[in-house]
Amino acid sequence: MKLVHISDIHINPEPILGIDPVANFKACIDHVAEFQSDADRVVITGDLTHHGRRESYELLRGMLDQSALKNDLAPRLLIGNHDDRDTFRAVFPEAAADHNGHVQWYEDVAAGRFIYLDTAEKGTHAGHYGEERRAWLTHVLDLAREDGVPAWLFMHHNPAAVHVANADQIGLVDEAAFQALISDYRDVVRHIFFGHCHYTLSGMIDGVPFSAPRSTCHTCWPDFSGIADRMGYGDLVPNYNVCMLNERSTVIHSVDFLDQHKVKWLVE
Repeated sequence: MKLVHISDIHINPEPILGIDPVANFKACIDHVAEFQSDADRVVITGDLTHHGRRESYELLRGMLDQSALKNDLAPRLLIGNHDDRDTFRAVFPEAAADHNGHVQWYEDVAAGRFIYLDTAEKGTHAGHYGEERRAWLTHVLDLAREDGVPAWLFMHHNPAAVHVANADQIGLVDEAAFQALISDYRDVVRHIFFGHCHYTLSGMIDGVPFSAPRSTCHTCWPDFSGIADRMGYGDLVPNYNVCMLNERSTVIHSVDFLDQHKVKWLVE
């Protein structure tokens, strides 16, 4: 199964740190439509907008409606810390949600079961996945175990500390409890896909691997200085990930879509 993983598109009418998020996202989805049209799913793991404003969600809706990403390629949309849940659901009323109104659901795909989580909490940039939400995920993972299907998790916030101070201070507040849950279901959970940090990441939690792409807007630089109040950014190349999933392996490629024009082909 082929998955396209995009994150942190930060749609906004004005530039962010000198970068046009709308132009970059359009370039991204145009590239996906042209070069990954055989994908089975496209997932965007949150921070759909920069300020959570209705005009930005409407702009995103228009871009997606006009794009070539239709049917199974229509992106699954998660929310992040820059989003507003109520406004998102008003503009995307078809978006699935649990019985508490959190934007989380699951669906069966060729590789198993995709489970989409909501780690956003109003009023804070830190991630939250408290007891109520963990109870929902426990139930869904129990079903996956009973059905004998592997689970693939999608979330906005990083599920583990990444050892970059400015990211970890707005990481997942419930990290220990979340990791304990993942550990209990490591026989079921195959991989965790997330965003939030704006740079390419990979690692694992108790044997369960995770990965993240860069932002399509303001790509960041991992800073290991320990200084929490600074963020590295600049003229850095955004990307999306192409993920090949099957019962034996998970392979993830980073596609620097704005660099496509630099590619030369050698054919012998």
